[in-house]
Amino acid sequence: MILGVLGGLIAGALGMKWLGDFGQLNEMQRALGGEQLQNMGTAGLLMILSLVLGVTGGIMSWKHKFLVGGVLMLLGGIIPLLFAKQAILFLSVLVAGGIVALLAHFKSGVAGEITNVG
Repeated sequence: MILGVLGGLIAGALGMKWLGDFGQLNEMQRALGGEQLQNMGTAGLLMILSLVLGVTGGIMSWKHKFLVGGVLMLLGGIIPLLFAKQAILFLSVLVAGGIVALLAHFKSGVAGEITNVG
């Protein structure tokens, strides 16, 4: 839960920073920035969505719905990377939260099967 919420907050803060910087540019600067600058604007929007996905995934994991929480956190951490790979350091906390939640899901599923067999 902590990694999901913290990762979501970090991603949302970076997304807001990037969108603020993008909003200060005029049309000429945006045009000269090319595709990379446009991708950073898109990634900024997606990182704000990552804030929602990270917090929701953290809450779902806290309610022991690890599969749903893990998938939400992974989506929030991976999709913005398709547009701006330089955000990997900031999104790694969210990805780590998703991996931990999925590991908890599969570990609890295996433990439940072992206790039911015996």
